[in-house]
Amino acid sequence: MITENEILEQPSMFQKCISEYKNLVSSVKEDLLRKKYSEIGFVGCGSSYYLAMGLAFNIARLSKGRIKTKAYTGSELAFDLNKINEGSLLIGISRSGESTETLYALKKTKSTTNATTIAVTCTPNSKLEEEADHSISMNFINEESIVMTKSFTSMAFIISVLFQDILDNGYLDYSEMIFNSSKIILDKMHNEIEIDIKNIDHFVFLGYDEYFAASMEGLIKVTEMSLSEVNSFPTLEFRHGPKSKVNDKTLSVILPNPVMLQKEIEIADELSKLGANVLIISPKKTNNFKYVAFPYGRDDFSDWFLRVIPLQLLGLKKAVSKGLNPDSPKNLGKVVKF
Repeated sequence: MITENEILEQPSMFQKCISEYKNLVSSVKEDLLRKKYSEIGFVGCGSSYYLAMGLAFNIARLSKGRIKTKAYTGSELAFDLNKINEGSLLIGISRSGESTETLYALKKTKSTTNATTIAVTCTPNSKLEEEADHSISMNFINEESIVMTKSFTSMAFIISVLFQDILDNGYLDYSEMIFNSSKIILDKMHNEIEIDIKNIDHFVFLGYDEYFAASMEGLIKVTEMSLSEVNSFPTLEFRHGPKSKVNDKTLSVILPNPVMLQKEIEIADELSKLGANVLIISPKKTNNFKYVAFPYGRDDFSDWFLRVIPLQLLGLKKAVSKGLNPDSPKNLGKVVKF
């Protein structure tokens, strides 16, 4: 299957991003260092919106609040629900570079403000790239599947490396940790984690901030590929009503953060007592639950997109168990245009 192969290719894509990093980001990095933006918007649609959300949370965190960030859907900027402030930066994210709302968002922003625009795509010579002041175009990603997998994590990775670099956070060490962790995550999901996926008919993905963005991307992946019931919430919010749906056919996947780890593990224990199957995805392993642990050694939340990989695989496995073809998701095409 094309989708499965592309999920498994993610470590090699990270490696390629690292080798091409300086060439990919040279003009963008120069602009960021010269102008020192205090406000950055990220805009995308579908999976690219949750990519924008995760990046917005993380870059504000890495800059310790010096850089104000916000994630936008393409439509809210394109059709005047919101706007970018004068003199800020807008980064448009689109695998194809052709998503209508994201393209309109950049056009509207350029025509109504003096904001700088950057396009991040996996397709060379796209309309989004032509519209933007600068671009990062990763044509080597070459994703064939309709469902975004390696393109999502690769675009998240290259932008994360860029800001780790600009903020002097040791981007080479960061890159190495991401690459090594991705290999271990795939290995554990294939060889160590046993889940009776045929018996699961309700998925719940829980996390905060960057990890909520990862949970929402997981919701999209499992929905697209397997047409299953999927929910996503900030972790403790699941206790306030939605936990009424939990039963022995629920798989609850928690993406805990280092600040609230103990409280989130307590929720895992509560859900387990209600009959749910529980899976934890985190570098910090605790007992009692199935765990995908990996050697990411920082508490900066910048591993957030790695935690999408197990959720991609869950969607793939559930689709196959239902006799569905994840390469041909229902009602979907590769590019969404008006």
